[in-house]
Amino acid sequence: MDVVKAVETYITKMVSTPSSMKVLLLDTHTTPIVSLSATQSTLLSHQVYLTDKIDNKKRERMAHMKCICFLQPSEESFEALAAELREPKYGEYYLYFSNILSKTAIERLADVDEYEVVREVQEYFADYAPLLPSLFSLNHTPDAQRPLYGNSPNVWDPKALERAVQGVTAVLLSLKKKPVIRYEKSSPMAKKLGVEIQHRIQSESQLFDFRLTQVPPLLLILDRRNDPVTPLLSPWTYQAMVHELLGIQNGRVDLSLVPDVRPELKEVTLTTNTDPFFQAHHLATFGDLGTALKSYVQSYQSHSLAHNPSSINSISDMKRFVEEYPEFRKLGGNVSKHVALVGELSRLVERDKLLDLGEVEQGLATGSGADLKDVQALVANPAIQPWNKLRLVILFALRYQKSQPQNVASLISLMLENGVSREDAKLVHVLLNIAGSDQRQEDLFSAESLLAKGRSALKGLKGVENVYMQHTPHLSQTLENLFKGRLRETTHPFLDGAGPNAGLQRWESPICPIAALVVTCYFSPGDVIIFMIGGTTYAEARVVALLNQESASGGSAAAGTRLLLGGTCVHNSSSFLDMVRTAATHFPESVYEPPPGSSSTMPSLNLNLGGVNTMEDVKVKTRTGAFLTLLAAAIIISFTTMEFFDYRRVKVETSMVVDRSRGEKLTVNMNVTFPRVPCYLLSLDVMDISGETQSDITHNIYKTRLDERGVPVPNSIVKGLQNDLDRINSQRENGYCGSCYGGVEPASGCCNTCEEVRQAYVNRGWSFNRPDSIEQCVQEGWSEKLKEQASEGCNIAGRVRVNKVVGNIHLSPGRSFRTSAHNLYELVPYLRTDGNRHDFTHTIHKFAFEGDDEYDLKKARIGKELKQRLGIAENPLDGNTGRTIKQQYMFQYFLKVVSTQFQTLDGKTINTHQYSATHFERDLDKGAAENTATGLHVAHGTGGIPGAFFNYEISPLRIVHAETRQSFAHFLTSTCAIVGGVLTVASLIDSALFATRKVLKKSGHSPVNGGYTNGKLM
Repeated sequence: MDVVKAVETYITKMVSTPSSMKVLLLDTHTTPIVSLSATQSTLLSHQVYLTDKIDNKKRERMAHMKCICFLQPSEESFEALAAELREPKYGEYYLYFSNILSKTAIERLADVDEYEVVREVQEYFADYAPLLPSLFSLNHTPDAQRPLYGNSPNVWDPKALERAVQGVTAVLLSLKKKPVIRYEKSSPMAKKLGVEIQHRIQSESQLFDFRLTQVPPLLLILDRRNDPVTPLLSPWTYQAMVHELLGIQNGRVDLSLVPDVRPELKEVTLTTNTDPFFQAHHLATFGDLGTALKSYVQSYQSHSLAHNPSSINSISDMKRFVEEYPEFRKLGGNVSKHVALVGELSRLVERDKLLDLGEVEQGLATGSGADLKDVQALVANPAIQPWNKLRLVILFALRYQKSQPQNVASLISLMLENGVSREDAKLVHVLLNIAGSDQRQEDLFSAESLLAKGRSALKGLKGVENVYMQHTPHLSQTLENLFKGRLRETTHPFLDGAGPNAGLQRWESPICPIAALVVTCYFSPGDVIIFMIGGTTYAEARVVALLNQESASGGSAAAGTRLLLGGTCVHNSSSFLDMVRTAATHFPESVYEPPPGSSSTMPSLNLNLGGVNTMEDVKVKTRTGAFLTLLAAAIIISFTTMEFFDYRRVKVETSMVVDRSRGEKLTVNMNVTFPRVPCYLLSLDVMDISGETQSDITHNIYKTRLDERGVPVPNSIVKGLQNDLDRINSQRENGYCGSCYGGVEPASGCCNTCEEVRQAYVNRGWSFNRPDSIEQCVQEGWSEKLKEQASEGCNIAGRVRVNKVVGNIHLSPGRSFRTSAHNLYELVPYLRTDGNRHDFTHTIHKFAFEGDDEYDLKKARIGKELKQRLGIAENPLDGNTGRTIKQQYMFQYFLKVVSTQFQTLDGKTINTHQYSATHFERDLDKGAAENTATGLHVAHGTGGIPGAFFNYEISPLRIVHAETRQSFAHFLTSTCAIVGGVLTVASLIDSALFATRKVLKKSGHSPVNGGYTNGKLM
């Protein structure tokens, strides 16, 4: 996920066409994007000889030139483009827009193109600034004209929201990503942005129709307010220091204010794709940077000696000098640039005492803490700039907002006395109100916990690599939790709701073990795009870059994961506080007041004991105390009652285990009606993979003859024609030996029944299509019985025992037999034309796989109740109808049988089965090969026979539904927590109200919204 390469690809494609002299016109938004992605030499190599702004009215007319326009689809750019097309200065125009064009915009372009000079209009999704391969910015640094926030810290400015949606959408489209979205739960702005991006993805579904991956990418939306510390700290890596002390604007650094700077170095370019030294060391610490720069200068000196005129002694030396001179000059310019930059950084670090300041800042930002005296000494030091004093006090206030409010107040007073303006000092309260401990989702410091102190002590014993690099951005912890599956939905929910599995990144997968059942599969994250509302920092970009390096080498929990960081802008400390200052002007006036509970005008509030004074406050009887007592009792009773009901509630937990059962049998309970197949034609056969075959099953199977209306024929529950045959055979004389009419004779040598003659014909391979010419069939009345049932249907119902292996159940015409390991069927009576319509249209009233436990009445009742509770009581094929009007038609059902076990609270176990079903129909008249409607040739492995076939497979997994109930210990613990929590909150409220009343009585008037230092500040 290299955004620099993605935008470079767009720019290269853009300027490659047409292959002639061109002009490149840009707007205010796309100019920095192109400057970050393409050099002047790259543009010249594609015959771009002029680059200008679209709104420049002084451009000359050059009709022989082609014009490429790369613009943002904004109203200002459309107006400038419309004016250009009304009076075109160039022969042809190729229009490229950095984001999605609406239909209205395209129609507007068509209307203004009166001279038909537009040759091409395309969308190239480069609507963001690619600062690093893994860092992008929307270049939206908030100010009075372009605010980020609305009328509160939780509300977007509408234009800023639309710009953020456009920018993130462009990133997704340029990288071809359709992500799952997660956001910080405490940030309404993060959720709003996620909803808008998801809506944009759905409304532009054709643009986001990318190839699906097993693990979809993740868009993680964070809020700057949850980590206000990182942009306030002094950075100590090369790129971040340049941005903090000098400022980097779209890859350019202004050095015009640097003392004694050379004219050509007043503005320098600083990007990784054009500067090899910066590419190699932009993440290096300030100490390592000095060593690297020294080596760089020495390398340049060695090149200088090689290009000394005294070393040119031959034609080959002259040739080498000419070839290497441009590269040598470029190297010299680059060395001069970095020497100037590092020299200025060193001067500012020394002038502003940043080493002393940075050590205290790191102590405040990490678990080691910082002594109040150290902070006071720096605030009182006249060598420290007022701006740095303000940053230091804000860091102290953010860390000790709750535990040391009096010290915060004293530092504000000290800051005012030492050069910090009153307007700047207000930012302390603003930061506490919009990003203080009550507003942040997670604790940045954990300074007061014993575990945090232990970790800090251990870290102190082990030592750190660099005292100025102790702090790691909160983003690092968030990503670590994501990689290890600990990023909970309680803090970072999925936009569409991710269910109870909050600890894991998850998506439903099409290759789960049992595709027929609802099974959730879990995966580690793949590509992760992090977007920071309110701006990101180069310190966080360094975290992402290092994680990407570790992932590429496979040496971390993030192996295989690619990260991309972006934000509305990239902050340094001044831009961050300017954003806060500007935003506060639109917020309620209370944002400038001390946050609740921090004012020093409430001395009776006991911070250490939570406001409970056991020696005085509790003994005083008040009406408020009585009301709070009754209210607390009511709340405790209500919550305890709800907890009791939850304790008594029986829940069903579902799990999957390997099915270890062996040698079991299944019972297939079926009831199927064939309205146009007579009972004498219908045969039930079972075959399985073990080689066992059950042919023409009649045990526990009942066939009921149905008339043309589907009504059962009276006294017609039969198992064949055997009863009539027995009566006829008993009337024949002893010694009777019937002819087999050329068929294969049985062992007795005689065919005494029509059935034996039919079987002899089948054994010979002949069709049995003329029973009227067979003596035995005439005597038995075979033809009459066939004609009598010719217009009837048949209902077949009953139970069949099968092995718990892969097998088939056939409902088809004739009787099957085994020969050469194949099943052949006598189909002649069914296929013979008898004037009636015969086909295998059928209705499945019931088709279930049952376990032996379901024939125990008590267990069957429990199993049925649990199935109904879980919504799995119905079988997939129950009520299913298959229809056809053709005789030669085959229905196939493919079933996946899954063992299911119910476990009750009293220890009973009920074993049953579920199954899923898919079906396939085939017209046998088309033969073993056919052509589809689209012309595709399809060949079938077997010829096929008419009938209904049920092919079942056995899953290797078993689903266990176990009844569970909350333990009594859990109920007892929850009850104690309810009682203790409610009483504690009630006592805090009562104590606060009591203390306030005492203060009012002593002062004799209501207090004004005071601040630290008894209202002296605000």
